[in-house]
Amino acid sequence: MEIEHAEKLEPHILLSIANERLRLSCKNLEQLSDDLDLPIKQIERMMKQIHYHYQIENNQFTHD
Repeated sequence: MEIEHAEKLEPHILLSIANERLRLSCKNLEQLSDDLDLPIKQIERMMKQIHYHYQIENNQFTHD
């Protein structure tokens, strides 16, 4: 599924998509960044808005 304008997604929707892709096809945050065509800092900033952060150990975004 291609996502156009991922930067405009509501953060909770992006969270769902990001965690699904991390679980199924992206081995790390760098691959997710490439897949969504969004800079890592922007993804992290959007997740921070809803109090989530990336956990390397589990390869997913989790609640703070």
